[in-house]
Amino acid sequence: MAFKVANVICRFNSSSGGPPRTVSLIARAGVGHWQAELFTTNFIESPEDSLLVGEFPGHVIVLDRGAQRPYGALVRALGFSRAIRVQLTHGSKPNVVHLHGLWNPLLTAYARAAMDSGIPYIVAPHGMLEPWSLTIHATRKRIALKTYQGSILSRAAAIHTTSDAEAEHVRRLGITGVPIFVVPNAIDEPPNRPDRGAMPVAGGRPILLFLSRVHEKKGLDNLLRAWNELQPAAWDLKIVGHGEAFYVDHLKRLCREKRIPNVHFHPHVDGDQRETMFESASAFVLPTFSENFGNAVAEAMVRGLPVITTKGTPWSVIRERNLGWYIEPTCEQLIVALRELFQADPQSLREMGERARQYAQDNLLVSSVRSRLLEMYTNSLRH
Repeated sequence: MAFKVANVICRFNSSSGGPPRTVSLIARAGVGHWQAELFTTNFIESPEDSLLVGEFPGHVIVLDRGAQRPYGALVRALGFSRAIRVQLTHGSKPNVVHLHGLWNPLLTAYARAAMDSGIPYIVAPHGMLEPWSLTIHATRKRIALKTYQGSILSRAAAIHTTSDAEAEHVRRLGITGVPIFVVPNAIDEPPNRPDRGAMPVAGGRPILLFLSRVHEKKGLDNLLRAWNELQPAAWDLKIVGHGEAFYVDHLKRLCREKRIPNVHFHPHVDGDQRETMFESASAFVLPTFSENFGNAVAEAMVRGLPVITTKGTPWSVIRERNLGWYIEPTCEQLIVALRELFQADPQSLREMGERARQYAQDNLLVSSVRSRLLEMYTNSLRH
């Protein structure tokens, strides 16, 4: 192997959505081209949650996150710092570091250690610098960007964004002098290619699938209100994913109180169960307010599903190539898109889904993004 990349991410658990799978696919793209290593923690979010370290194709170092306690973040940062410096001193040093995310003590500690060791590092914000995300704990994040986090970004060898839109958001923050590489998240070819010759149905009704983290930024309140407005008798809506208990309960209560029909909730799934969810669906929806990429959209497309998503994502290609519906993140726009979905004939939906599949295969598979990752890493090695 010509060089080694240490990937650093604070959570590598199945309930954390797309980033852990993205990091594994980035590492897989490097097989035969660069050596990959993983630094993460043992964070687990719920009883059905699990670490995904078995999916990572390289050496894995799992640090103990420790229990919550007073001054917990400081205690964890000191512990992470010691563990990282021991590894860099006595282990095999990486040639470049790929930091996935912001704000976290693990990432801060590794960035500082990389600076002190003269190791170039790349920062992948994973949507954490998107305008919507910066409104959450806004004061805290403004202070961080003026202090430690701003310093980490300004001294990076590169910033890795997944879309032109995300790159533009980074530039607007005034981060200058750091090259920005736009490399979309890679996705896997699905293990089974479902036959879309006949529209999948459950109980005689086709399924509109939401499969992502259940969070307020995903626009599910708007989706349920739009669904209730239309009262579709011929379709089911399936909401699949993990979220904070209070928010999931809020959505279920909304369905009960408004008597919203044909809505089904299912906890987070992985592996074969995840594939079954995609295979049973006739269309996919992600009505989000903000995504830097939206892995679930790409995963749906490569499985031949037409997609409804919003301008909070970078997926304008959906409108440009007629792969689904690309709308404003509002209840009113969702009503229009859902009505058109319900009225579309099965053949037009199959053709839409096949175009989505072809686009994903041509542009988003691991083999398609390898050269861009290699360019980013080799450029950073010269930093």
